[in-house]
Amino acid sequence: MLSNVYLKAPPYLQNLGLSLYGAKLYRERFSGDIPPQYREASDPFTRSTTKEYQAQADRFFLLLKHCADYVPYYKKFLRGVNLTEITPSNLSSFLPKLTKASILENSQELLSTHPSFRKNLLKLNTSGSSGTPLTIYSSREARRINYFFYEQLLRFMGTTYRARSTTFAGRILYKEDSKRLDRYDKFNKTQYLSSYFISNRTIGKYIQALNDWQPEFIDSYPSALYELQLLARDKGLSINFKPKFILTSSETLTPHARAEIEAFFGTKVVDHYGCTEMAVSAFSKGEQYYASPLFAVMELETQGDSRFSLITTGLLNFAMPLLRYEIGDCVVSRDATNPYIFEHIDGRMDDVIITPEGRRIGRIDPAFKGIAGVNLAQVVQEEIDKIVVKLVLNKEKKHLFCEELLIKNLKERTSSFIQIEVVYEEAIEKGHNGKFKSVISKVNR
Repeated sequence: MLSNVYLKAPPYLQNLGLSLYGAKLYRERFSGDIPPQYREASDPFTRSTTKEYQAQADRFFLLLKHCADYVPYYKKFLRGVNLTEITPSNLSSFLPKLTKASILENSQELLSTHPSFRKNLLKLNTSGSSGTPLTIYSSREARRINYFFYEQLLRFMGTTYRARSTTFAGRILYKEDSKRLDRYDKFNKTQYLSSYFISNRTIGKYIQALNDWQPEFIDSYPSALYELQLLARDKGLSINFKPKFILTSSETLTPHARAEIEAFFGTKVVDHYGCTEMAVSAFSKGEQYYASPLFAVMELETQGDSRFSLITTGLLNFAMPLLRYEIGDCVVSRDATNPYIFEHIDGRMDDVIITPEGRRIGRIDPAFKGIAGVNLAQVVQEEIDKIVVKLVLNKEKKHLFCEELLIKNLKERTSSFIQIEVVYEEAIEKGHNGKFKSVISKVNR
């Protein structure tokens, strides 16, 4: 309802709405205290100190005791156990892995019953980049700590959250025929550009908007910037400013894409690996990713050939704790003894959707945000004008699923000329390499 009102409003009212919403988010993310040990965290690109690992152990014990006392899902595992015997390094001996399926099945039991966490929760929807969208409930303290790490990274790179910036958003910011492609959150000095409308026809407007705004940093999906620089080079277009850095996230950043983006923008790319569940946060420098032990306890479960499944225990969110959570991604590491430094994230390698208008959509899973009743989803582009959505519905919650809303969301993010067929499955097979791809394209690119 609100999104329809927003899209029908003129640009100046859309900017006002974005600014008011930006002010609200800023208060949620930065107003209030966080535990003092987090403010003492070292810079994002160094090996963690002994002091940080001790702070991790202290926070871990508080979380464990909270789970034993107030979280129904964990009580059955921790009843009668001497909690002082459990450490970050031996937690696997006491608790099983938590999968996305088990979160869906036990979502209410994972909520804390402590009075301070039963009210004023934040409801967060994951987009389902692994095929399974989730609803996560967060404490406000967890949200503040999460964004403290983000602000810490920005300050280390010489800027701040409210500095002049550009975000390539996976949101519907305007209708496709909008004369201007930029919208603004003036409270936070953020220029918003949609990642959905980058094409040969619009590339000039995108480059002009960037040159007019001259952001200190750019926050984007890597696929959006990679596609943008390809089209700009083909047209002989360039930027006339140098951002302090570019932050990418939400997709796998390949070495080739990193090199091309850095060459076009004349600056370094920092890739962020995180998730809505606040189960991991790592930033890249050169060929390595650095994760803070104050954010999560991390385990690497071998998959062979230096590949490890990532299992984490998030230390931020006491309202809905996720202990030994199997995220669904693999990391590549040469030293499994230190799970907080790794070389590559081997996941989220989805295909690109190509629309009849020639646009390339590199991130389609935001269309699943807020869609209830889905256990697993896979989007297959069969033809340039046809998409098949394979769904495995939750048997107990399938009555909450709305096919019309999903189709509407997908058409808004792709094209009104694309036919969308929804197919209901009992299961969806993985690829020959054992990996699940949430987006598959059979269209020649």
